[in-house]
Amino acid sequence: MTTPSILEQLDVTDIDFAFQDTPDLHHLLADLRERKPYAVVPFAGVRAVLLLTHELVSAAFKDEQTFPASAVYSLTTEPVLGRTLQCMTGDEHRVNRAIVSPPFRRSLVTGWIEPLLEPIAHELIDRFVGEGSVDLVAEFTTRYPALVISRLLGLPVRDEATVLRWAHDLFYFPLDPSAAHRASREFAEYVVPIIAARRREPGDDMLSKLVTESVDGETLSDDQVLAFLRLLFPAGADTTMLALGNTVSALLTHPDQLAAVAADPAEQAQWAIWEGLRWEPPVGLLPRACPVATQWQGLDIPAMTPVIFAINAAHRDPARYPAPHRFDITRRVTTMLSFGQGPHSCLGSWLALAELRTGLIALVQRLPGLRLADGADPTITSQVGTALRGPNALRVEWD
Repeated sequence: MTTPSILEQLDVTDIDFAFQDTPDLHHLLADLRERKPYAVVPFAGVRAVLLLTHELVSAAFKDEQTFPASAVYSLTTEPVLGRTLQCMTGDEHRVNRAIVSPPFRRSLVTGWIEPLLEPIAHELIDRFVGEGSVDLVAEFTTRYPALVISRLLGLPVRDEATVLRWAHDLFYFPLDPSAAHRASREFAEYVVPIIAARRREPGDDMLSKLVTESVDGETLSDDQVLAFLRLLFPAGADTTMLALGNTVSALLTHPDQLAAVAADPAEQAQWAIWEGLRWEPPVGLLPRACPVATQWQGLDIPAMTPVIFAINAAHRDPARYPAPHRFDITRRVTTMLSFGQGPHSCLGSWLALAELRTGLIALVQRLPGLRLADGADPTITSQVGTALRGPNALRVEWD
């Protein structure tokens, strides 16, 4: 007797989880999780397994053998970004990650990078602080992370709009292949001469560290450096932009908690950031794949089945977080699933946390009485399919 396939019955029929948004995504995920710890959903025209509990998502992140990152990223990012860490396994991944890791270690972030962040945040706020009202997404949360990455790398950015477009478009393959390929080509034309200059005369910037660092006698080739930079820009800029926008949106719609952060930013900002990452992670749904048929956690998963790590569902799993739909900065919980787990966990997590905390502190200190403007819509929506989520605009006022 043949065992029925796990994919035989769809649990959702009207939403393609690769491309379509739903305004009630969190309620939909919660409803699905109440039935069982996973769901079978449409994904890019095929059927996928959507993991819905904290236990399953955490276990899947750690199981690189069953759900290798390379199975997905070799198709979805390599054609545009190049062979990045996401596409590597084994010794290749170990050596390359070890070479690029030093600038992102917590000690260096604290001692070298954090002092650079506050001046950048205040530089941007200086541009609009006298106006009394602004769209924070357009004028701060979008610009701040891209400017940070550019300054840390020592790139002579003269055209912010172009850098922002590169960071945005590099993430849009295969949704917009032509824009992604154009951004990849333009970025390479801009960066390759700078890489050559850093090899000749290294400075104290992050790019110089990348071209001079070695592990086991190996250094990065120009192509490897370029691939890493192509990944760093969208991963470091777009996701941090969305994370900051999500946290600020949550605080603006919970003014008592925003007031608590403003009253004691040195203590409360870090917990607001962590709760924001739990409440609405910038990467909500992370697609992977199961290349070979396997039995995993009691599930019989056919070969080549897309498996979606629902980080946003895991972060609102009542088995892990009491009253999970409530935004509450007093939880004092660090939500590391926002940065993944296992060998492909986010390399820049400490940098991202430092950026987010510094940016939030600057906003509450410089914009007293910060609040949503009349009629402003702080809704968080999908930015790339249903995977990346954040507000499109945050029109605010202050005293």
